Amino acid sequence: MTAPDATLPSTTIDRGIYVMPQFVTFEVSDMAASRQWYVSGLGFVELAVLPGPEGEPVLVHLRRFRYQDILLVPGRDPEDQASGVRVSFAAGDEDLDARAAIASGESGGTVEGPMRTPWNTRDLHFRDADGHLVVFTQPDPDADMDSEFARRVRDSVQTTD
Repeated sequence: MTAPDATLPSTTIDRGIYVMPQFVTFEVSDMAASRQWYVSGLGFVELAVLPGPEGEPVLVHLRRFRYQDILLVPGRDPEDQASGVRVSFAAGDEDLDARAAIASGESGGTVEGPMRTPWNTRDLHFRDADGHLVVFTQPDPDADMDSEFARRVRDSVQTTD
């Protein structure tokens, strides 16, 4: 695995056991390659590995920051790519350019961005070998607030009185 880059924030990952309000489970075709991609490329840690009867993992619990959990389980046929599966995680103040460079140096997936969005964020897209899309997102500090866009968002929010 690649050593952490000194330009990335020093963040202590909460390894505590707690009720996760949300998590995503990805079926993957190659557990070892997927683990490598998420740990070395995207900065997750292995929180737990559950071995099956043959000793091969049947579940790998990965975590990045608190409440940013991914469970990897075996089972995807490599020809059956994920479709429409996307999970977004808050990136905090992490240097997305540095994270993109690290992940680009790892095999097992693709990296796109970071890129600015119309909703005033910078997003970095990662697609693993099974087609799952993981997005690290953060507010864009250089974005000019588009008052017309902000008005449309406010108008689209459904309120109940």
